[in-house]
Amino acid sequence: MKFSSYNLSKDLLEVINNLGYIDLTPIQEATITKVLKGKSLICKSETGSGKTHAFLIPTLNNVDRDLNAIQVLIVTPTTILANQTYEFARAICEQIEGLSCKVFTSSKDKNKNLEELSYGKEMPKVVIGTPGRIVDLLINNKTNISRINTIVLDEADMLLDDSYINDIVTLMERINPKQRLIFTATMKNHLISDTYKFIKAEEIIDIDKKVKVNRNVKHHLVDIKHKDIVEQLINFLNIENPYFTLIFASEKTKVEKIYRQLNQNGITCSILNGNMQSRENKINLRRIKQGEFNVVVCSDMVSRGLDLEDVSTVISCDLPKDLDYYLHRAGRCGRNNKKGDSYIFYNDDELTLVKKLIESKLGFDYYILRKDSLKKVDTIEGKPKKKNEELEKEIRKEVRKVKTNKVKPGYKKKISKAIEKAKKNHKEKIIRKNLKEKRKLNKSL
Repeated sequence: MKFSSYNLSKDLLEVINNLGYIDLTPIQEATITKVLKGKSLICKSETGSGKTHAFLIPTLNNVDRDLNAIQVLIVTPTTILANQTYEFARAICEQIEGLSCKVFTSSKDKNKNLEELSYGKEMPKVVIGTPGRIVDLLINNKTNISRINTIVLDEADMLLDDSYINDIVTLMERINPKQRLIFTATMKNHLISDTYKFIKAEEIIDIDKKVKVNRNVKHHLVDIKHKDIVEQLINFLNIENPYFTLIFASEKTKVEKIYRQLNQNGITCSILNGNMQSRENKINLRRIKQGEFNVVVCSDMVSRGLDLEDVSTVISCDLPKDLDYYLHRAGRCGRNNKKGDSYIFYNDDELTLVKKLIESKLGFDYYILRKDSLKKVDTIEGKPKKKNEELEKEIRKEVRKVKTNKVKPGYKKKISKAIEKAKKNHKEKIIRKNLKEKRKLNKSL
């Protein structure tokens, strides 16, 4: 189906067609009519599926262009996502008389934000921003919010966690909009149920309950054999020479270390990290979009909704404990019907977490990364550890000394101590044996 099939204003339709938005994605097809009718929805669709324009185009269409008031509020969890959504909205608004939008985040001077919302000014019809700054400007500053009809929560699973929930509750209660739109790529079932009641939704739209991630993405597990992570990243980049790569790590300090060491080793790359000032992230993002870098090191905050064109490869330098984090990372590639590859670097002492990912049935294949090759293998199984029969015998002996038929308080603690004692005795025995052999060797020389 095409956008021209919908009851959109003629000038809006012309602008979005000129911007290249002709055919609808499944999430757009499922939601636009309902959003145009003012319904409150929870909308869940895989990352990269076109969710932003699914809410942006119909809400812009519903704006009263003659009314000088904020009518649509779009809330995002990160400054990067807020700026990205603003750029999408601005591209449309600046070509249509009577439509306007502003973005308010902590990266901008608060006094300048207040100036843009002062009495007598031309008010933006659409406001986009992060929760803390929006509450500060619209609620604490007593801005006129009486004409806000629609609130959109983008990447809602993040906005509804402990970090932002108080601000979101404040906005919902004080504004009390007629239309509440929730958009997310991932949300646990019990949270969907709670959110349904919280926002008084009329419908839940889940585009594909079975497939959680873009079908254009292939998933790979790579055993790096306990080698230094930066060394292995350099090996991989030199071997595969990917077109445009995003490298993810869970800890911000690890992100910074990888970024610094890659540059020191001749791999020119950029960084997007929550530790940096928002202005720095904004400058870096602009340079990345201009094509100055083909390698970018990122924190997980960046994986939420970030739309970078032509990402061919995603590398996870560690194993996220929650599958949703991995899905967001992997979803940065394979967008707009292009193919992508998502690699997870792991060591064989992480097989428990690896197997949990495999159980998600995303269709992983397996590799070993060596200095000069990426070798495909049939299994992820590490080498089985040899059983130390002598140690096992000593453990059983010590456990028997404390084991009783009747379980008493402190029983487990005594068993644990007995095992530790056996291990310690065994270790000391090996050390004594090694020293004895060493002395014997020295005498023979």
